[in-house]
Amino acid sequence: MASPKEAADRHVAAFNAHDLEAHKANEASDVEWSMPGGINLRGPEQVAELQKIYWDALPDVKVTPINQVVAGSTVVTEGHFVGTHTGTLRTPQGDIPPSGNNIKLRYATVQRVEGGLIASEHIYFDQLEFMTQLGVITAPSR
Repeated sequence: MASPKEAADRHVAAFNAHDLEAHKANEASDVEWSMPGGINLRGPEQVAELQKIYWDALPDVKVTPINQVVAGSTVVTEGHFVGTHTGTLRTPQGDIPPSGNNIKLRYATVQRVEGGLIASEHIYFDQLEFMTQLGVITAPSR
């Protein structure tokens, strides 16, 4: 059985390869997944649908872990989410057309691993920073 760190690292590798099957295979059948915007998903299929939205909008997107802490079955990772907005980003509020902007966001995840698979993943990032980098809103002047 894989260690929590190995499961977290497999998840990063699958995300960076844009490999939905490997990503889903690394998650428990009832994986619980949440992120900003009130997004709460259950099961690998729901997570895969959201992953495709980001991969379509940012076809070159990758995550780069910078720091990782493992405590028992929990893995906390912080890093960068980097890509180019060359595809349409579908959101509940409407589609955001490609801007061509380079995106570099800081993120953190808290993953709980059971039986060598991701049982839950909570993702944190600054939505205002994301929308600013996409060019949807203008950053306040300083």
